[in-house]
Amino acid sequence: MRADYFVIFSSGITLLMWGLWGFFGKLAIERNMSPVSIFLAEVLICLICAAFVFLFFSRTENFLPWRTPWNIFGFLSGVSLALGLVFYYFALQRGHASLVVPLTSLYPAVTVVLSYAILAERPSLTQWIGLILILIGAFFLLSGPIEGRQDNYR
Repeated sequence: MRADYFVIFSSGITLLMWGLWGFFGKLAIERNMSPVSIFLAEVLICLICAAFVFLFFSRTENFLPWRTPWNIFGFLSGVSLALGLVFYYFALQRGHASLVVPLTSLYPAVTVVLSYAILAERPSLTQWIGLILILIGAFFLLSGPIEGRQDNYR
């Protein structure tokens, strides 16, 4: 199954936005903003965005999470996101963005393995090879020293 152009475009925008998110998060920490403050600012912005989404899409079927019997998965998704964000900023506070951001970007490997094990999705051989290459890349990220500025963020 091939992705259509909208899927590719949307994924590209997501890639760009999440790349900027990691970069701006590190800049905020370097300017002495605490991880908790950054998290709270993001939650506030997400609530504002949620209000706009509600205004534009509230007439859509099953829009409201309590109208579906599977709302627990939406809740668990939110909890996973929130906890991940908090620990992401703790990692950025003590580590280099050039290491933390790529390592935390390995999360699709978790999704692929869980989707394979639980949802019976079957990635192609090429996709498995891609996943293995991503993990090899993570090994190389962790194996060498990081050159450049060495800061203590405490």
